[in-house]
Parts: sequence; C-alpha cells; structure tokens
Amino acid sequence: MPPKKKQKLEKLDKPTLHTCNKTSFAKAFLPNYHQRLRDYIAIIHQLADHASHALKFYILSAPTFPTVNEDTIEAILYLLNKGEAWQPRMDAKKAIRGCLLPYVQWYCQIVGFFHPNLRGEQQSINYLTASMMTNLKVNVQEHFMMMLLRYINLRLDVKGRKGQLPPKSDARKAFFTRLRYLKSVFLFDIVPESLDDLTAEESELLEEIWTLNLPFPDQDKLLAYLIAIDAMSFFPAYCWLSSLYEKHGFRWFSAIPLPRSLIQSHIRIDSKILYQHILCITQREAEAVEKVDLWLHVCNLRTKAFRSR
Repeated sequence: MPPKKKQKLEKLDKPTLHTCNKTSFAKAFLPNYHQRLRDYIAIIHQLADHASHALKFYILSAPTFPTVNEDTIEAILYLLNKGEAWQPRMDAKKAIRGCLLPYVQWYCQIVGFFHPNLRGEQQSINYLTASMMTNLKVNVQEHFMMMLLRYINLRLDVKGRKGQLPPKSDARKAFFTRLRYLKSVFLFDIVPESLDDLTAEESELLEEIWTLNLPFPDQDKLLAYLIAIDAMSFFPAYCWLSSLYEKHGFRWFSAIPLPRSLIQSHIRIDSKILYQHILCITQREAEAVEKVDLWLHVCNLRTKAFRSR
C-alpha cells in the first residue's frame, strides 16, 4: 500500500500581537531612540545589580535576621534610585524606609554608588521587584533541598567512606541503610523515640540542622513539599545553610542570587515606560494618539524581530 499522505494542519488565525524574534538591537529599533533605550536599560541593569548586593549587605549587617518580602526589595530599589529623596506616603512603607535607609546609605558609601534618579520609576521598580522576588523564590525552591542533602553528605564524608567499602558488600549495604535512616531523622521524615544511637559527629550535625529553624513538617507534608509551596519561609534557613558551608570550608554557594543570575535577561518596556522614558512625552500627549503609533516611533516593524511567527 502506498504511504498515507500527511494531513495538513488547519491554518491558525494570525495573532493580533507581534511576537519578538531574535535580532540585533540596531535593526529592531529606529536610530533616533537608540541612546535613550540604552540609557534606560543601563539604569535597570544597574539597579538590579546593586539591589542584590544591598539586600545581602542588609541581611548580613542587621542585628537579627530581617523579614525579606516584596516590600523590602521594593524599598531597596527606591532608595538606590533616589536615596533620601524617596518619601513614600503610606505609613507601612515609611516604616520600611526608616529601617532600610541607614543600611542602603552605608552600602552606597562603601561601594561608591551614585543614585541614578530615574524619574517616573514606579512602573520600572514594580517589574524589577517582581523579577527579583521570583528569582529568590525559585532559587530556594530549586536548590535548598539539594544543598541541604549535599551538606549532610559532605559532613558525613559519604563519598570518602563509600570509596573504602567494597562494591556489593554487606558493609556497603549497611552503610547506605544507616545513611537513609540518618537523612530521614535530619529531615524530620521520622521522629525516633531516642537519639542515643547517634554518634557524636551525627549529633553535632543534627544540632546544626536544628539551628536552621526549619518549619517542622506535618506528618502528611514532607519538608520538600513545604519548600515548594512556601519557599520564602525557608529563605532565612537557606542563608544560614550557606554560612555553614563557609564555616566548614566547603565550596560556597550564594543563597541570594548575585548579578549574573539576577541582572535582567530582558527588559520589560510597556507603553507607559515607552512614553515616559524613551519618547519623553506627557501622558496627555501619549493618550492623544493610538498606542501602535507610539511604538512606530521607536520600533522598526519591518525587521524580523516583529514579524509574526
């Protein structure tokens, strides 16, 4: 029998919005606005870079481990952008400003950071705050459990001891049986009636894990599940775990993503940012024309960057 012909897929309706394909900056945007775009992107990168460092500086310098949430990151970004000139109206934000201002000023003095004073920054800082917060959450969700298990292995020298045991031997099987038991105790999967069977080394490791102040899991919810659904409640523990790595001379890791992972791989520019920072026109002038006409001033829609796929 001759092979069946491939059925043609029904053509989908053309999208009403453009999708962005990879192309050069110079081709995608009209030359009149290249410099304004580059200046705006540079400021956003600068704020993202220093905000991650300032956040780490704040956590390390505060007398007790501080609360870190969207409001904290937002305040750091505003203070980096404007310094003391940032005067929020809400009482809650005023309180956060008062707490963070000395630390951000101290950070700026140490690194010689000058405030870029980006005007009309609310929209840009909203995007940056959301991006940084997502980055922190994902970092904890993806790496905390892995780094905790790795720490247990390093402290118990699992790799070294495993190499000393013959493959498929009873001693090797007993070693891994004991290791699984210890990990279930360290991660609160089980609660033994007595800890008398732990060696001095194992007891010390258990005490170190207790110092992380991990939320005690319910019987029906394992630690890994709690990390997945409420990552930021484990953020302090993740930072302390990083310090334990440093204390014992293990390879360091960054609990707070630093510039390489935090600097924006893309910059979000909406119509408001476009008319405020790129076109430099008023809201009234922007609303007097269609949005597509605003973008036509900046984007070269004839290039492949804006062709529908």
